[in-house]
Amino acid sequence: MLRSIRNVPYSIWVITCAHAVNDLASGALFVALPFFKAKFGLSYAELTAIVLLQNLTSSVSQPLFGYLSDQKSRPWWMPVGCFVSGAVMLISLLVPTYPLVLLCTAISGFGSAAFHPEGAKMVNWLSGKGKGKGASLFAVGGNAGFAIGSLFLGTLLLGDPVLLYVYILPYIAISVMFLSVMKNLSRLPQRKESSSAVAIKVNLPLIALLGMVLMRATVNSGISTFVPLYYVSFLHGSTAYAASLLTVYLAAGAIGTLLGGTLSDRYGSRKVMLYSILPVALLLYLFKIFDGIWAFILLALISILLAATFTSSLVLAQRMMPDNIGMASGLTLGFSIGLGAIGVLLLGWVADAAGLILVFNILAFLPIAGFILTLFVQEPADILQREG
Repeated sequence: MLRSIRNVPYSIWVITCAHAVNDLASGALFVALPFFKAKFGLSYAELTAIVLLQNLTSSVSQPLFGYLSDQKSRPWWMPVGCFVSGAVMLISLLVPTYPLVLLCTAISGFGSAAFHPEGAKMVNWLSGKGKGKGASLFAVGGNAGFAIGSLFLGTLLLGDPVLLYVYILPYIAISVMFLSVMKNLSRLPQRKESSSAVAIKVNLPLIALLGMVLMRATVNSGISTFVPLYYVSFLHGSTAYAASLLTVYLAAGAIGTLLGGTLSDRYGSRKVMLYSILPVALLLYLFKIFDGIWAFILLALISILLAATFTSSLVLAQRMMPDNIGMASGLTLGFSIGLGAIGVLLLGWVADAAGLILVFNILAFLPIAGFILTLFVQEPADILQREG
């Protein structure tokens, strides 16, 4: 795997680093919430509105940006979108009123939404035959940025307010890095875009794939949300223990992301999804039973398997929509994941009404539903063979 990574083009590394820098804002928002609460005296409902608005603008709008990207390639969207997401996130910490925070959150989300489909499409084009490897590196960049974002801004908030301006430095640096590759990106062939004006072909395999992505996204968001609550509020454990579990979960996801892309190139994306999604159901069931070191091991395995399905589903969606790669990226990176976050809101109502145990039972069932949906997914070669 390390040998293959050494052969990755420089442009892909730049886009991957840009993905990490772009997603700093997503991770930073969560640590900014206590800052907003203290500054403006906000209620929890008002804080939730900030998170929901960021999710809607950055995730659900991605298919639209993907569609526009397919119409005409716009590589400049990557540095501009990335810079906007970070600069406006910084401005949100400086504005004097809550409505302006909401406005900044929306603009920052749209900047992030503009970056993702164009970035994923460019990586797809630059990856040649190793599209899974390219997609996995791109995804790992986002995972790293999200994880580092809260630590980065949290550290700056502890010091003098002037230090907040340091937050913009990574965004300036990545914009400068883009200057060295923008000319090459602008010269990439535009053959994929000539037929993008044709209506997108929606079929059962594509619907099933997006359904599987929705199941996976709901499980992933559900674990991130409810595992800390389960250990702190339900079992009355320590916050440090819950935070350690979540850290292990996020870190293990990077391994699964890389494995998913590599295995997709070798064995096919559908096989990776089939063999990865179903075991998650059993592991989640066992997670309720075991504690101690086994809880960490089970969460790490769950994270690796879920992350493997994420990369393989992105690659497969791009293969199933070859003339609409930007749209495919927006659907899998943004829209379905955004709906998954909304699914977590529904699970929150279930938790209030029936308790956290039922929530984990539902989370354990969703991978089974994802496995059934994956049975209806077909690799593009299989589809063409049947139609021929």
